[in-house]
Amino acid sequence: MKYFYHHLIQIEDVTSLLDDHDLDQLEKEELLNLIDQIVHHHTLNIIFKHLPKDKHKAFLTAFHATPHDKQLLDYLKKEIKIDIESAIRTQADKIKKEILSEIKKSKA
Repeated sequence: MKYFYHHLIQIEDVTSLLDDHDLDQLEKEELLNLIDQIVHHHTLNIIFKHLPKDKHKAFLTAFHATPHDKQLLDYLKKEIKIDIESAIRTQADKIKKEILSEIKKSKA
C-alpha cells in the first residue's frame, strides 16, 4: 500500500541488496512487506511523537479513510512544530541502515 509519506522514503538499495540473495519471489515479497511494515510503524511513531495529542484522533480518522492522500502531510506540517518531512526522512534512513546491516550480516 502506498502512504502519503512514501515519496519521502527511499528503499531501493534494500531491494537491490535483497536481489543479491538467493530468494524466490515469494520470500522477497514477504521480506519487502515486512520492511515496509517496519518503516510504516516507525513513521507513525515519529508522527504521533510530535503531533499534539488532541490532534491524534482527527489524523487517524483521515489516515484510515485515505492513507495515500498527500493532504495528510499538509495537515501534519500545519499541526507539528518541527519539520516533519525531515523527521520522517531521518527516521527512515536510520531504519534503512539497520535493515541493510542485517541483510549484509545474513549473507556473510
